[in-house]
Amino acid sequence: MLLTLHTDSVASMIRPSRKGAKPKLAFDDLPSYARQTLDLNGLNITTDLLAGATPSRLEKFRERADKERCSCLLLIEPEPMKLAHESDTVGNAGVDRIRKVLRAAHILGCNAAAISIDSEDSDDFLDFTVDRFRQIVDTADKLDMNVLISPTKGLTEKPERVTELIKKIGGFRVGTFPDFAAAITSQDPEAYLRKLVPYASVISATTMDLTEPEMPEHPPEPEPKEEKKKPAPADVEEEETEESLDDADDAEFGGDGLKGLLDAVLGGDDDFEDEEPDPPVHSPYELQPLVSTVAAVGFDGTIAVRYIGQGDASKGTDLSRWALEHAVGVATAKK
Repeated sequence: MLLTLHTDSVASMIRPSRKGAKPKLAFDDLPSYARQTLDLNGLNITTDLLAGATPSRLEKFRERADKERCSCLLLIEPEPMKLAHESDTVGNAGVDRIRKVLRAAHILGCNAAAISIDSEDSDDFLDFTVDRFRQIVDTADKLDMNVLISPTKGLTEKPERVTELIKKIGGFRVGTFPDFAAAITSQDPEAYLRKLVPYASVISATTMDLTEPEMPEHPPEPEPKEEKKKPAPADVEEEETEESLDDADDAEFGGDGLKGLLDAVLGGDDDFEDEEPDPPVHSPYELQPLVSTVAAVGFDGTIAVRYIGQGDASKGTDLSRWALEHAVGVATAKK
């Protein structure tokens, strides 16, 4: 599993807090910031950050991202689309919008676009959604793109409804974009993920409040011992016995002969060996059970780090990466 950046994590740095202010992070610098500062390996971009962008600018951004080895993987439309609306005017407007998102995602080099559906849950609305989704899939096929459904309240709130929708649409272009936060709000988070993850190529790991662990203190370095000079013996034998040589070694190397020498060079048995500190704690819910469930299902795609907490966005994202990286390591080690 590869950890990548969801741009919601750093949106506050890209958008100035007040009109006329300079942003902390320029959008064009996002690939290098994600790769070099946050140590993340790809971008999941929300469309609101691309307002007014021309195709040529998107191409230049793609080139920059590829150069930084932090490619654009997913374009996310955060505004739910009214694909199930009874009015063709409203429903088709949603289709047209998603087609534009797919074209932009294609220019950026993404392999998928994620959308959500604004609709109440009913069989009639499900049928409307299926008909309009098939129009979207036609465009996705031509661009060699996938469309991922991001579950939200209403029609796609229950995982069973999402999988039913995917099966009715048919083909292999439609998948899911599940989120840990949405899983937690369900009655059984692990069952929720088990049903949606098999259709997912990207998972959103939403985090909010993390506690940084205390780093272990290093013990003070021992002071070097002064060597005591031995008084010269009155009678020195010309040839020393093997036993006396061993004794000399012991004295010179700390009482253990060759072992003492190796311990001096290699560090020996260090009782104060550095231990890996515990990962940051995510207060709203545990990350480990969710990541372990994802791994158990066989997911091998990317996890988008989506920090939406208060305070320093960069630090919160970095702590989230650390916590998720640890959880992935534990989950994959158990497989």
